[in-house]
Amino acid sequence: MFASFRARLIFGFALVIGLALFLSASGFVLLLRQEQNQAAEQRIGLLVGPISEGTRNLQQAGWPAEVIRAQLVEVADHYQFRVLMIDQQQRVILDTAKDQSLLGQVIDIPADIPADQVKNGMESFRSHRVNREGRDLYLFTQADVTGIGAAAQTKMPTRLVIAVPAADVNQSWARLLPRLALAGLGAGFAAVVFSLVLASRITTPIAQMTRASQAMARGDLEQRIDVDGSDEVGRLASAFNQMSSQISRSNHAMRDLLADVSHELKTPLTSIQGFSQALVEGVGDPREAGELIHEEAERMRILVDDLLYLGEIESGAVRMELEDVAVDELVEATEPRLRHQAEEAGVGVEARPGAGVTIRADGRRLEQVFANLVDNAVRFARPGSTVAITSKAVAGGVLVNVHNVGEPLPEDVRARVFDRFYQADTARSGRHRGLGLSIVQELVQAHGGTVAVESTAEEGTTFSVFLPTGGPTKPTSATAVR
Repeated sequence: MFASFRARLIFGFALVIGLALFLSASGFVLLLRQEQNQAAEQRIGLLVGPISEGTRNLQQAGWPAEVIRAQLVEVADHYQFRVLMIDQQQRVILDTAKDQSLLGQVIDIPADIPADQVKNGMESFRSHRVNREGRDLYLFTQADVTGIGAAAQTKMPTRLVIAVPAADVNQSWARLLPRLALAGLGAGFAAVVFSLVLASRITTPIAQMTRASQAMARGDLEQRIDVDGSDEVGRLASAFNQMSSQISRSNHAMRDLLADVSHELKTPLTSIQGFSQALVEGVGDPREAGELIHEEAERMRILVDDLLYLGEIESGAVRMELEDVAVDELVEATEPRLRHQAEEAGVGVEARPGAGVTIRADGRRLEQVFANLVDNAVRFARPGSTVAITSKAVAGGVLVNVHNVGEPLPEDVRARVFDRFYQADTARSGRHRGLGLSIVQELVQAHGGTVAVESTAEEGTTFSVFLPTGGPTKPTSATAVR
């Protein structure tokens, strides 16, 4: 029926508003109905006394019956009711209605008045309902109370009665309907305007997200929508912006990865192609060409293995064998593993364990973390200096630092040092693939820890790894516990 969410939302608001107004008006009418009926009786009944006194004065003054009738007809026309005059036998002797249908009929009016109709000792009125000639009427008479008025009343041969159709009294509340309708229209208009604004506030961000999603499906990933407020819609818009930014970053990272991988594979492939062509043409030493081809193929294999390993870590597919691991033992074992490489670079390696605690971790993965950090520190250390790997216990875990003295890392380099294939100094990186620190970061995060770098000309460069004592807080299905 409604094609858009906005139209359905507005229709829903309108339906709720209309139902609320209808129920409110119905309840209002039900509450005030009896009060309005009593007010209508009061308005008519209070006229009985003055009109009766006026008529009595005219009769006492000797005015002719025709003149008195004319006066009563004028009063009846003015107030839109019917005036009757009855004698002591309660027979109607005067009727201001044009048809005079009640003339000559006997109307039985009770003589007594209930005490609760006499208010504050003042003259009141009484009313009762009768049916005459098929007409439902309310009859209002002056109350038979004691006092001067009553004495005068007993001397008069006639009594005045006001007759009103019962509908004029019982349906007096209907006069409220036009005012209620007008108030309802005003309230409905204001509510509709408010609902339009509210619907627009809800649907505008959704429409923006729809257009942005369609644009992203077409390949335009740089999409953002305006965030207005902190309600559910605002949080949804913020979440969409975060998702869009993450997808955009992932897309850029994928493109950079493809470009970096292509660049890294280009050099060994070119070498393999050149030496294989030399073998085909019989140029050069076949053994030397074969060894170089094997070396370049091995380099490609290691690169592909590292990429696959990094992808497994990021996806959570790497199986983590959690056990109680003494960090100091891993720190001490790193020194002999990297001593030969350090000696070739003219750098010393020194392990300084001091944590003295065990943590829940995968020891084999942590060995790789520390080895990669020390390998990176050795390659960029100043010749003759010493690379130090230290450990100490801190609140909630263990802190392992790998420190070297060399050229300080600028701020822009520190921000990208954990990116894939990033090499701050390609001349000193040599055949390094630029994946070691990326693997370090992913493995540390898989353990629930963090890794950071600080670098100054005075203090040197320090890579700091924090590992929680209890291990990963969110183990995956690939995590095994021993």
